[in-house]
Amino acid sequence: MKNTKSKTIIVLGSFNTNNGITTFVKNNYMSLVEEGFKFEFINIANSAPATELAEIGKYIQVVQLKLGILKHIAGLKSALKQARQHSTIIHMHLDSLHNFIPIVLAKAAGFKRIIIHAHSDQRGQYSFAKNTAHVLGMWITSLLATDYLACSQNAADFFYSRGTQKKPTFKIIVNGVELDNFRYDASKNIQVRKQFEIPPNTVVIGHCGRFARQKNHPFLIKSFKIFHDKVPNSVLLLVGNGEHFEKIKHLVASAGIKDSVRFLGYIKNVAEVQNAFDIFAFPSLYEGLSLSLIENLANGTECLISENQSPESFQAPTAHKMAIADEISVNQWAEKMLSFSDATTDRSLKEMKSQTNIDVLKAKGFDKKTTVASLKKVYEN
Repeated sequence: MKNTKSKTIIVLGSFNTNNGITTFVKNNYMSLVEEGFKFEFINIANSAPATELAEIGKYIQVVQLKLGILKHIAGLKSALKQARQHSTIIHMHLDSLHNFIPIVLAKAAGFKRIIIHAHSDQRGQYSFAKNTAHVLGMWITSLLATDYLACSQNAADFFYSRGTQKKPTFKIIVNGVELDNFRYDASKNIQVRKQFEIPPNTVVIGHCGRFARQKNHPFLIKSFKIFHDKVPNSVLLLVGNGEHFEKIKHLVASAGIKDSVRFLGYIKNVAEVQNAFDIFAFPSLYEGLSLSLIENLANGTECLISENQSPESFQAPTAHKMAIADEISVNQWAEKMLSFSDATTDRSLKEMKSQTNIDVLKAKGFDKKTTVASLKKVYEN
């Protein structure tokens, strides 16, 4: 422990098991504990709560909203009141402001610093009612919060007005990862292919993400189907779980490519499995800044990325911006996969691409050390 005096921070969010926000916390907060900070987590997740956060600090699970809004608010109010006895600082990791109740209750509980951290860009995705609530949340945030963080400029634009972004306590903190942990390893590529019985000359398309509307799996399945018809020695590896898991399995079966699509579910050794990817396909409808994308760029993988993602997503040489607007776009993704299919079976250059990307990403601040240092500075101010 580097500091003689510890500082307690309350951390609130919808922490689902292995969603992006939870992964961000798990990636960075243990290092902050080593710096002398203590954390108390208030989880408002409505499903699959990430109870593993108890390994980092004190953990409180609020009554889930689906069990009743009054019970949820009462539980949240009680948790905030209890937490306020231990700290005057609360850091909220959020993907939207349409539910601004935690911000209002935190202010009522007496927190002196309310740090809002934007992790998503969902512009154009909401109904009129939900968007109206989000805009109201933006106004409330500008009045009640004290610090305004975002993982990308797109996420900042979704959460904060131009006026709020001019405040001295506004800051973009990109989602840094331990880049060297995702460096390409040829031996692990061979190992993973043996594990999943994938021949060396097979082109592997990979995707990591929750099975939800946001991740746009139907688009990916359509483009892979077209590609697979032209390159039969190809396979699609899908990493993750989610509410649309069975729906996508049915879609794959209907497309007649069941034997060429592997559903890996949630896996702990994702860093190893990504070594087998030749192409990472990421056609999300929206993102703040994807950790999975940064990891695959560090691995030197050719990454196809939907054009509506944040500018920070296209920092490395193997990042390729693609449209997802219509059926023409589906074919364009398949053609782009095809353009890489010959080169990817000769993987001798991937190690060099990995090193180049890691150097670029470190220079842009996408490493864990930079993220931890930025969070530490915010907490110490």
